Amino acid sequence: MAFNSSDYLDALGESGLYEQNCTLADLRPHEFNASALDAYNISWELEESLMRCSYDARRINCSAADALCLCAKEIYRDYCAGRPEYYSYVYRIIGTLFQGIIFVIGVIGNAMVVIVVARNKNMATPTNCYLVSLAVADCAVLVAAVPQEIVSYFLIGNHWIWGRGGCAILVFLQNLGINASSLSLTAFTVERYIAICHPMKAQTVCTVERAKKITLLVWLFAVCYCAPWLFLTQVVPLKYAVDYPTQECTFKLSRDQYLYYFFLDFVVFYVVPLLPLLRPVLVHRQDPVHVADA
Repeated sequence: MAFNSSDYLDALGESGLYEQNCTLADLRPHEFNASALDAYNISWELEESLMRCSYDARRINCSAADALCLCAKEIYRDYCAGRPEYYSYVYRIIGTLFQGIIFVIGVIGNAMVVIVVARNKNMATPTNCYLVSLAVADCAVLVAAVPQEIVSYFLIGNHWIWGRGGCAILVFLQNLGINASSLSLTAFTVERYIAICHPMKAQTVCTVERAKKITLLVWLFAVCYCAPWLFLTQVVPLKYAVDYPTQECTFKLSRDQYLYYFFLDFVVFYVVPLLPLLRPVLVHRQDPVHVADA
């Protein structure tokens, strides 16, 4: 089984890995036949190991003058391990600056909403209950997403430093915050519609106690719905040519197996919340009084 370097070149081009330092054009017509393998001290077993990425290419002995062997060695290393890739310094500075501003303003602003409502009893209204819930959900998303995004600017590739527990918890909090935010916003909108369009009915329906119960149900449902994310993530090792172990936080199953879960997210947290908002529009169109007024 001879190894044709052009196959590796095609694989490197399709995967979009890393730019090579050596000139690859000279390797296209070259084929590692038996005599070439003997000359480079590469056995058939070693060639198979290299193609399976189960051999450390740094152990291949090449003289400094043998550019072809050195270039082939570099292709092996980059294909199997990958060269470290970092963000540029400009990207790090700009990303850290803007992400940091968003994080500080977002956390402080939402925390102030919770503190102000909690300290002023006269602000204990149904509307403010939903606003507090929305503020807590937004804080959860900010805390779970932004710090890790800033840290990633200074790490190699997709390297994850928070371990298995951090992977599960942060992914869970991100989904929890987004979903609880959607449900809180829906409850807030329905409450405002009743208060404005049915003020007499709102005196008995839109109460603080009921708003607190609805908020509690919103968060209980969001927690139960997002709980599977605590078990659907994993940390897997990365193959980077560095002297320390690297790992990535990723899905435990293939992305195709999450399709129904993602589709359910769309229906439950985006389509269903629109239904109570569309009802007043449909009623308005069917009401002959409104039609006559128009």
